[in-house]
Amino acid sequence: MNDILIIANPASGKYKIIKPLLHKIIDILKQKADKVELTLTKYRGHGTILAQASDSNIIIAAGGDGLINEVAKGVVNTDKLFYALPLGTKNVFCKEYGISSNPLHAAKLLDINHIKQIPVGFIENKIFLLMAGFGFDAHVVKKVEDKGVRFRLLKTLTHVIRGVPAFFFDKYPRMYAYINGKRYGFYHGVFAVSASYAGTYKLGNIQEGKINAFLVENNGRLALFKAFAPLFFWFGFKGTHISAENIKINGAAFCQLDGEYVELQNQSTYIFIKEKAINLISPEKKL
Repeated sequence: MNDILIIANPASGKYKIIKPLLHKIIDILKQKADKVELTLTKYRGHGTILAQASDSNIIIAAGGDGLINEVAKGVVNTDKLFYALPLGTKNVFCKEYGISSNPLHAAKLLDINHIKQIPVGFIENKIFLLMAGFGFDAHVVKKVEDKGVRFRLLKTLTHVIRGVPAFFFDKYPRMYAYINGKRYGFYHGVFAVSASYAGTYKLGNIQEGKINAFLVENNGRLALFKAFAPLFFWFGFKGTHISAENIKINGAAFCQLDGEYVELQNQSTYIFIKEKAINLISPEKKL
């Protein structure tokens, strides 16, 4: 018996648009399960609680990367099956794992016989399915969140617009990463469990099952530009790249996790990975 719980966010600026779409999705999924239920979040973090409390064996996050991260946290290290429907701004998670960018098509392709166990990164009491960003990456996300932009196109443009002052005017403290017994000073960093940046640009040859650290060790706009600019021409990240199962970071006050701004509670922040932490329903055939 397969029961599906769909979790969506009614506070999204797109919800009035996607509400009719969700009803079509429910009709599609009723052909695949004995029961399909739609539940709406009421506050930030509610998606995690709803996923944890549900008796359904299939949990679907219908939204953007922020909601997907939130709901995924509720199924980590459980037997529940997880799926995502791309109803957000960039839908990076769906791109990374080959889920159709068309939510109706994605719903039609849901097949519980195709399960892929995926890794999860942990930082303090939070998770990331894609990457954690420090320095420039985190500053841009913070500025976008402070701006409070709700609509898809405007939010996409705001990432670009807010990136300009972050690049030219923001000051970045030096942070330290302790990786494989060595200390690295850095000003900007991406710590990834996925291969792509923004769902499109390949960071480099990552090691699966490890946190892949991409660091800019020198200060200044030129160093930042030299490291990240090649990404957007598909040449990969050009800073320092190290992989490890556990990483400690000192000197960071905040970061971004899967595109969401997060304030850090401790001076020393630990990042680690757990393989096969989530049972993802995948369009790809099980290996």
